[in-house]
Amino acid sequence: MNTGEPGRVAADRADQAAQRTKELAERLTRLAQGDTPAAGDVAESRRHADEAAERARVAHHRAQRGHERAARGHESAAAAHDRAAEHGFGDVDEHRRAAEHHRQEAAAAHAGAAADEQAAAAEDTHGASRGHRS
Repeated sequence: MNTGEPGRVAADRADQAAQRTKELAERLTRLAQGDTPAAGDVAESRRHADEAAERARVAHHRAQRGHERAARGHESAAAAHDRAAEHGFGDVDEHRRAAEHHRQEAAAAHAGAAADEQAAAAEDTHGASRGHRS
């Protein structure tokens, strides 16, 4: 199993939610520029946009936490391989290679967490710029 897969799936879901938020915001703009829509239509569209933005923000935070957990797991695995190599257990060179691989995976997971943190902050900013709660 690819250990990055759950985080990638969560990030994809967050990106999809962000796209839906953008589409709803564009619809609101078109409604505001066109014929005077019924007040209920505008309120419902705003409510949907707010809900979508909140789901996107929550999804990005969830993905961020998942990436952080993955990074900690890879760091722990790297440390275990380092200890095994230091003590001469099994194939020392293979332990060193595995430790380096886990360090690379941890760095990638940290990068994924940072990207999700930025995406969540962007959702917060977009919600605030629309004059809605975030």
